[in-house]
Amino acid sequence: MPALDFAQAREMLLRVVNKFYAERHSPLPGAFVKAQVLIEAQNTGGTFSERELGFRRFIDFIKQVPEIAIQGRSGSDILLAPVTAAEILAAYAGPLPRLRRDFWRAFIEFPVEGTIRLYDPDEDKILHVEAGTQRPGIVLEPATRETQLQWRRTFAEEQSDPIKQRLLEAVNGPGNAVFNEFARRIRENVAVSRAWNRYLQKQITDHVAGWAAKNGIAEERWIAPAQGLRAFRTSGEAASKPQNVSQRADLYNFFDQLPIEDLLQLRVPLEWILKITRRGDV
Repeated sequence: MPALDFAQAREMLLRVVNKFYAERHSPLPGAFVKAQVLIEAQNTGGTFSERELGFRRFIDFIKQVPEIAIQGRSGSDILLAPVTAAEILAAYAGPLPRLRRDFWRAFIEFPVEGTIRLYDPDEDKILHVEAGTQRPGIVLEPATRETQLQWRRTFAEEQSDPIKQRLLEAVNGPGNAVFNEFARRIRENVAVSRAWNRYLQKQITDHVAGWAAKNGIAEERWIAPAQGLRAFRTSGEAASKPQNVSQRADLYNFFDQLPIEDLLQLRVPLEWILKITRRGDV
């Protein structure tokens, strides 16, 4: 079978990335994209090899296709998306911390006229007080209505039609119901909803992190403590099974909350897998 030349390979790469991004509404692992390119090439009676095109690695070939955006991740596969989806791609660069619930609400809820929000580092609390009140604390800077609308516009613009048009119609609609209408349309597609949640988490996290850095607030103050995991191995001891149903439920809940791309990055000891499979526990 003839090998694809650069123009043919470029066209096939674009077709694969655009097709699967439109289906998944989230970035694609590089290994997955290469596998699909190989399959597509075979289906058209050809073969694909980046080396025959003069590139040492697949990523070197991708870098010559400016319509594809690349996101590197330490210790993991690269992620790809159409260059028009660069903002969503950035949200998948690495694991995102979970904000404390009170910080999340305080920064995402719109300001209330006549009140301000303060963080009291001594009490480690967020307070809602009347404007002008002489209360010690650091003033919060919630994301404005226009900022949050822009987040939604950016996310919508980076989707493919017809979802893009439906979301833009919601964001650009009249009145104060745009947020509810946007949320309703987001919920119509599970994959889009998952991508939006990831993107929104990245925007809020960056917003809070910027405020915290400016005011000297340590990261551990605004990030939620890890929940659901306990160490089942102590130094010099073999791993043991959870001792009760509650522990096991906590673990399941924790893993269930992880995005699949983060779950796939977990390192599991081979020794543990061998013990489990030999016992027949799975």
